Amino acid sequence: MEKDEATTRTAFVTYERQGYIGSIILNRPDKRIALSLSVWMDLEQAVEAARADEECRVIVVKGNGKSFCAGLDLSPDNDILPYITAPATASQKMAFFNLLKRIQEVHTKLERLSKPTVAAIHGHCLGAGLELALCCDIRLCSSDTVFALPEAKLAIITDVGGLQRLTKVVGSGHAREIAFRGYRFDADYARSINLVNRVYADQETLFSQTQEIATEIASNPPLAVQGAKDVLLFCDRLFVAQSLEYNAARSAMIMPSDDLYEAFAGHMQKREGQYKGS
Repeated sequence: MEKDEATTRTAFVTYERQGYIGSIILNRPDKRIALSLSVWMDLEQAVEAARADEECRVIVVKGNGKSFCAGLDLSPDNDILPYITAPATASQKMAFFNLLKRIQEVHTKLERLSKPTVAAIHGHCLGAGLELALCCDIRLCSSDTVFALPEAKLAIITDVGGLQRLTKVVGSGHAREIAFRGYRFDADYARSINLVNRVYADQETLFSQTQEIATEIASNPPLAVQGAKDVLLFCDRLFVAQSLEYNAARSAMIMPSDDLYEAFAGHMQKREGQYKGS
């Protein structure tokens, strides 16, 4: 392989580089890039490959298929569900807490890459998918994109960094509304609250413009660009680290619950859940 190319491929995520531009490609199109524990672990390998690639100056993060990322996989074969639905014992809560910390760390590794990251978002950007996009420095989307943090409708607390990073990006009021309502909103609204930098008419334009922006970043002196990113991250690190620890503990407190099972059943049966707060 020539020096101006590099590829690291796992089952669900690929890291590849052409010239100075690296790409982390989420590859589970049959599930609209729904996230499982296996996908997160593959993502970590891709992030590590990007970090170690000395020729890489900027990283594009995107999904392969009809969506950027549809959030947590709610199907029964998701390898994370046993941690959530096991009997509610102290051991179960500790296991779930530790799992959340592990997944949070994957997102934090992406956020703290020394190279600038650009998320090219299309289709669905929901739940943990939005939390993933928020780890990127620049977010661009196509006009068909639908955004949400739907966890409140599923008896779950958003817990892998979305609450911390969303507040920083869109402000407290918008972040609270998005988290509490769990509703879906479109690309124009996302742009109006500064969740994304730009909205493009279609996916083809999105990807071509993303490449153009990445090329412009990569053409700048890398030490200056990476230094600017490090300074921008510096002030956020302490707050985010402490807040994620509490977030994981608070989420583990309510897993599992009767409302959780009702929420999952309602989702699968396409009906409104009947919740009792238990």
